[in-house]
Amino acid sequence: MFQGFNQSTIRYYEAIRHRNSRESHQEHLELYLEGVKYPLEELYLELSNYFSRLDRDLLAPRRRCMSSLYNDARFCGNAPIKEYFYVRFKLDTADGKNALGFFFDASLDRYKYGLQIYHLDARGMERFRAYLLDHRHSVAGMVERFEESGLLQVLGERYLRCHYPEVEHPALRDWLEHKKIAWVHEQVLDPAFFTRDILEQMCTGFDSAAELYLMGKEALGGR
Repeated sequence: MFQGFNQSTIRYYEAIRHRNSRESHQEHLELYLEGVKYPLEELYLELSNYFSRLDRDLLAPRRRCMSSLYNDARFCGNAPIKEYFYVRFKLDTADGKNALGFFFDASLDRYKYGLQIYHLDARGMERFRAYLLDHRHSVAGMVERFEESGLLQVLGERYLRCHYPEVEHPALRDWLEHKKIAWVHEQVLDPAFFTRDILEQMCTGFDSAAELYLMGKEALGGR
């Protein structure tokens, strides 16, 4: 059962930040197992159970949902070890683009969780925007309920000038004015990070986005 992360998590990433190398990882392997690998596997299992109730299309083997240890050697330079970790449950798409999914990411400094569209391109955002406009009367209520919960914030680059002044609902108009969009809670590490409370907070945040997720899946044509 997932009980949060621990001081081994902090000590491991402090060591890697000080000296990012395969040798440093081996020297601190026990910290990695206790502080990263084992609790992350437990979190994956708990979230798999959660998402099995929301949408089984999100379920995938742990190797696809959990972060790997190493950075891509082509781009990592002199930093072979990831200095962050994550669990992600996202939909499959034919080309890997515009894949809606839930996530939890953490590093030595902070953590975040929420819902985003992976590899979002202009075509995907246009489909999402068109769905909002075509269903604006029913979608406005969902947007309002999401905003009122206040558990996840709307993030993403916005247009410099207003493109949808005719849309009366202010929150819906705000979503339409984003070039890219995600729904995220982010903060510095706090006591909840070290207890099961972080899982409960995460699932409460995901609950607030469940209706949005199902709408987004339909809008983007997810399986």
